[in-house]
Amino acid sequence: MDKVYDQGSLTSPPLTNVQTTTVAPGDATMVEFTVQVPGRYLLVDHAISRIEEGALGYLDVTGDANPDIFNSPPTPAPSPAGQ
Repeated sequence: MDKVYDQGSLTSPPLTNVQTTTVAPGDATMVEFTVQVPGRYLLVDHAISRIEEGALGYLDVTGDANPDIFNSPPTPAPSPAGQ
């Protein structure tokens, strides 16, 4: 994340270039970041088991592909059953 405002404090200097941040129960954090490749990004916490209970967010990013950063080969179509 480009900028992380701990406890949601927009008047305090942000942390910069942070990979993860802690958000305690009942707490808040505000982040700024730039997405350079379009796609669907999943937002989860470290308790991955909570995904089964619906604790999952999606960030859908549109825009032009950027193969200089990420280039994914096409996914092959599944073959018919029994072949």
